Parts: sequence; structure tokens; C-alpha cells
Amino acid sequence: MKRWWSLVGKEWRGSWTVILLALAATIGFDTWLAIKAPVWSARINGELAFGLSFIPFVGIGIAALVVGYYTMRNEWRDRTSLQLLSYPVSGTGILWAKLLVAVLGLGLITVVATVGTWFVTQRSSIPYSTIMSATEDILRLKAWERTLDIIWMVVCSILGTAFIVAVGLFSFTIGTIVPRISGLIAVIVYGLTWYLTFAFAPHAMYAFSFVPNPGLIVYTGLGPMAARKVIPLLPFWPTIMGTVILILIAGKILELEVDA
Repeated sequence: MKRWWSLVGKEWRGSWTVILLALAATIGFDTWLAIKAPVWSARINGELAFGLSFIPFVGIGIAALVVGYYTMRNEWRDRTSLQLLSYPVSGTGILWAKLLVAVLGLGLITVVATVGTWFVTQRSSIPYSTIMSATEDILRLKAWERTLDIIWMVVCSILGTAFIVAVGLFSFTIGTIVPRISGLIAVIVYGLTWYLTFAFAPHAMYAFSFVPNPGLIVYTGLGPMAARKVIPLLPFWPTIMGTVILILIAGKILELEVDA
């Protein structure tokens, strides 16, 4: 386990420059919006700066789609793959380390972007009715219910990000089987994996609807007659299983690279 954490530290040090640049860009963009927000609120629209503050989240989503692929691609491009494969860690362990670092980096940027959006909101003149309509359902929840919902939403966001990164890692690793057309193979595998995910996700969620699932607490209806309801998070277990399966298969292929 100590060797695996050493590998995680190596991956983190190698990714820190990119993460730092992304954090700086996010902070700079949100700071600029916060400065402009009062001016735009007076002259144009109070919600303009608030809307633009979600642009970093779009960038985070795009980064999640490609980070897994490019993390592995850089190893092969810089010819550091042999050094990576010489680590006393299994191929699966190598991919788990890369996955953890990628999710941590994206999570850190997401936290900073969320704080930036909150700060821009404080500087914007958003109508009170708009704020109330957006937070009405949340305010109905008790403190422990809100906390539990937030925890499950964060967990699901992490799981979703992990699965997206795992698809990229899996796609590139499959591509290395045929080195001369590895890029084409990776693109085909990437598209096919997402097609199969969307095609079979409803069936997987139905199958796992018969086992205990975490859920979000909501209230339906108005006033004191509002009924408490729990919405099960059916993608929870399929996402975990899908991520584990992709990493296990890709890890075995990496171990074949070691044998070669």
C-alpha cells in the first residue's frame, strides 16, 4: 500500500502544474466577473454575471471527458510508460492512482469554481423572487436532511467523474493493443463505451432498484401538507461497478505490457 501511495504522490506532483493553472484561470475569471457584476447589474442585467460564472463548470466537464485519455497518452508520448510499468504496483493499481489524482484535481477546481459562483452571486443584483424560487425546495428541508442530500450529491458527483475518467483510461489502454492505429482504436472504443453505457444504463438501474440505494430527500406539495419523499439514486451502484470493471480490464492489459 505504501508503494501505491508513493505512486499517487508521483502522479500528483506531475499534475500539479496543470491544476494550478486551471485554479488560477478560474479564480481570475470569477474575480473579473465579481468586479463587473455591480456595473452589469446597473446597466444590463443583474443575472448576466451569475450566468457567466458557470462557464468554468463547462470547462471542468470537458476536462473530465479527456483527462483520462490524455493522462495515459502523455506517458506514451514522453516515453515514460516503461518507467511507469516498472513500478512494483499492478497495472490496476497504476490506473487507480491516476484515477484518484484526476478526480482530486477536478474536485479541487470544482470547489474553487463553486466559491467563485457564490461570490459573484453576492455581487450581482438578482431579484429576490428569483432567489426564493430557486431555494424554496431546499429551505423546506431540515438541517440534517439538507446535510444528507448534499453528502449524497457530492458522492454521486465524485462517482460520475470517476466513471468518465475511467472511460478515457480504458479507451487509451485498449488502443495500445494496436500501436500503429492506437488513436483510431481509442476513439472507436471511447464512442462504443458511451453508446453501451447509455443503451444498458436503464436496464442496470432497473436491476439495482431491488437493492438498497441511497436517496435524496425532497418535499412535494405546498405548505404544511407537503409530503416527504425519498428519490432513490439508481445510478449509484451501476456507476461503481462500471468504473471498477473498466479499471480492472484496462489494468490487465497494462500488465500484459509489462510482460511484453
